[in-house]
Amino acid sequence: MQPGESFALRPGVAMPDWPLVPDPAGRAALSASMAVAGRRQRWSGLDAAEDALWQAVLQGFIATGQPPGQATLATASGLDAAVIPARLQSLRDRDLLVLDAAGRITAAYPFSALPTPHRVRLEGATQPVYALCAIDALGAGGMAGRDSMVESTCAECGARIHIATRGHGLAATSPRDAVVWSGIRYAGGCAATSGCALKPFFCSDAHLDAWRARQDPDGPGYRLPVAVAQQVGLALFVPMLRQPG
Repeated sequence: MQPGESFALRPGVAMPDWPLVPDPAGRAALSASMAVAGRRQRWSGLDAAEDALWQAVLQGFIATGQPPGQATLATASGLDAAVIPARLQSLRDRDLLVLDAAGRITAAYPFSALPTPHRVRLEGATQPVYALCAIDALGAGGMAGRDSMVESTCAECGARIHIATRGHGLAATSPRDAVVWSGIRYAGGCAATSGCALKPFFCSDAHLDAWRARQDPDGPGYRLPVAVAQQVGLALFVPMLRQPG
């Protein structure tokens, strides 16, 4: 996909939301990430049942910090319980969520059911929720329509990183020089196990450079200030729960 190019996620809802990412580097990073993962092909054409189930999964993460069980999903989506496993697999095939060998949900972008370095406290939620990568963490609050507190660590030195989001902006960032690397990689039909590992926080440019020299010296990607990485996350995740009109 090229910057500015979008597709209909559901009728009346464009994916991604390009006006939310005005920065040129952010637009390039988002375009490259969408293209390498084939998002247009994978995410286009959701039927109403798939979409209802997907939104129920995301709302469950927002409410409890964990994926809802199949009985809860059936009630929330309006689907018969008997079809939930097959519908979840369909969403897995689209790489909208991740299932374990038993068919249990372990992730639904931007959220992880398993601990990660990126913990997000959504305003009004009783439990924090883990995000799959730095960009996912920064976009989660906007998707949920809530302010958030992101707690993470520098991928190079382990220094703590704290970011407060408010609406579609940032309220605070510590340390002030924190940055995000948006590495571009996709493998195995799953962003969670490929590209997400290359989208961490760093406390400084120097530590980003040191990490890249060891971990990903020649890999394509984009250095993004935290504010720009948030733009990318908002453009990608806000449409996921947006309703037409």
